[in-house]
Amino acid sequence: INNYSINNYSIKNCSTTYSNAIKKLQLENNLKGRIIKTTNIACEFIITSDKDFFEKIGQKETKRYFQTAYNFVANYKNLGEKYILSAKVHMDESTPHLHLVFVPVVHTKDKKGNTIEKIACSEYWKGKDSYKRLQDNFYKYIIDNGFDLERGQSKKIEHLSLSLIHI
Repeated sequence: INNYSINNYSIKNCSTTYSNAIKKLQLENNLKGRIIKTTNIACEFIITSDKDFFEKIGQKETKRYFQTAYNFVANYKNLGEKYILSAKVHMDESTPHLHLVFVPVVHTKDKKGNTIEKIACSEYWKGKDSYKRLQDNFYKYIIDNGFDLERGQSKKIEHLSLSLIHI
């Protein structure tokens, strides 16, 4: 631990274990979803930018950046702030970053057509381009909130044919 760890802070703190917090959320919100040993019941985002970005915007705007990122996750796919278990900003490493842990709750309908909320990681991340959509939406949200963030390049996937050389 270095001297900068005193600058670490929580946007949201989990006052118990994640397991207990999730059980409480299930009860309080009547969360559906079949939970077995292999079910992903929590996801984590690490949100950051490059060192130059944070040096340029300064401490006050860095704090606003991470709060804005937190708000984005709370609203993305209509998740809801209550399903964020923990959000901690680390200022003590080479680049500031936010660790945000959430329960992947989707708002959907049951077989009878009733609106329900359920823990469903595979539905939250539905589609091959779900990460790209997340990044595109995050970028737009951050820009719309007044940050001059540069969008990372989305990969162009090329299929290259391989020539085998026999000697």
